[in-house]
Amino acid sequence: MLSLPILAQMSSAAFAAALTASLTYGQYAVSSGAAGSGLMPPAGILRPGVPPEALADPLGEIAQALAGMQLREAKLERNKAMVDWLASLPSVDRSPGFSVQSLESGLIYTVNYTPAGGDGKVLQDLVAVPFGPEMPFAVSLRSAPDMSVALEGVSCRGTEALGFVSAAAGPDVAEAEARSHAEAYLAAPDAADPGLPADCLMQLLKRR
Repeated sequence: MLSLPILAQMSSAAFAAALTASLTYGQYAVSSGAAGSGLMPPAGILRPGVPPEALADPLGEIAQALAGMQLREAKLERNKAMVDWLASLPSVDRSPGFSVQSLESGLIYTVNYTPAGGDGKVLQDLVAVPFGPEMPFAVSLRSAPDMSVALEGVSCRGTEALGFVSAAAGPDVAEAEARSHAEAYLAAPDAADPGLPADCLMQLLKRR
């Protein structure tokens, strides 16, 4: 019998041959209804353990398997882009460096910079990376007029202003505010988009 883990490891030619054999020699049932009628194989061909009277949807099973493979590949490429970005940061800009916080739904990387003076310089990046294949998201802390800190959300689709933290509040308050945005994102991340480059966020964070 065919199962999704087996399908994920098969070439397209082998998969087609196996599916053809299953359909040719397996047991068929007649389906009818608004969608039309025709001969359909029992669902156990593709999903062992289901009731024998259940009908399979071969095209739906194929689409589901391919979509799952695509998402797994997108997650691997996304994680590789994240590691490559961290490795590319100049060592002089890692004081005191970067740290990683693990949450139930993902990781938050906090990268500290030592920028030269001037408004608009990036002080920190907090990058939220879901454990699943969803899109990553960053909250950047930038120096702003009057020694305040501007919070900016950065995603593969662009940037958005998240507000300001006054100088009187202190740098710890600005980081705590940024972290709350990152944690909120991990609770409801944007769906994966395999059509976007795996390093789309990392490219936006290479601003220095």
